[in-house]
Amino acid sequence: MKPATLPLLAAATLTFGLGSCGLEKSATRPEPTQFLKATGTDTSQRVARLPFEHSWRNPKVDMTKYKYIVVRPVTTAFLRSEQWEESQSATIPNKRAYLKRCAALAKHWDKSLNKALSSPLCMFYRTTDTSKSGTLIFEVALTEVRFDRPETATGAPAAPAGSLVSAVTGPPSCAFESRSRDAATGTLITTAADRRGPEIKVVDGAKHNLAKPNEDICDEWSRQMMERSNIDIYPTVKRSWFSFF
Repeated sequence: MKPATLPLLAAATLTFGLGSCGLEKSATRPEPTQFLKATGTDTSQRVARLPFEHSWRNPKVDMTKYKYIVVRPVTTAFLRSEQWEESQSATIPNKRAYLKRCAALAKHWDKSLNKALSSPLCMFYRTTDTSKSGTLIFEVALTEVRFDRPETATGAPAAPAGSLVSAVTGPPSCAFESRSRDAATGTLITTAADRRGPEIKVVDGAKHNLAKPNEDICDEWSRQMMERSNIDIYPTVKRSWFSFF
């Protein structure tokens, strides 16, 4: 082990307990928006193999009959925009700037989600044709976003996004809700919801990258949504918690 790594390991050991407080807050299930309330689903339910704070699958439906999936664009219509001040910084001075950045994040997630669901390991073929027999319509709402603050109120650099210190002081985070329906009948097939902070990393302060922590969260969700379709290869869909780089 390199000597330079030892201080990082010590910091991880000493502060991981505190960092878990930030992790717990980021991982708790938020109050559902009308996006999920409209489905009438009990959002306290959870599928054991999935890492989301809420997940449900219609027990009356045979999932093997579905071969195609239509992915709707990620919506920000249910975003809790009143929380924008939690992201206020020199780069997000007002609500308008916040909403613009949220829209850009939703667009990024669109691309990420479509790429993930186009994987050969996905059990569905992505399509735009809702008339095909055995088609699901998949919808996702980005409901909460807290962006990283690149500098503090005093102008000093903030803790690196995803670092142990950031986990304690309030990391960037996102929350989503999703639902899928039978394209032909409108029958509700699945719902899910989660709130997530970035993967916690021990980083060298000189090498940290403040860019894309929220995109990384969405990218991980994209991977997990693909993996949940294939129970044979992914009997348990895992989430990231801790790494070194």
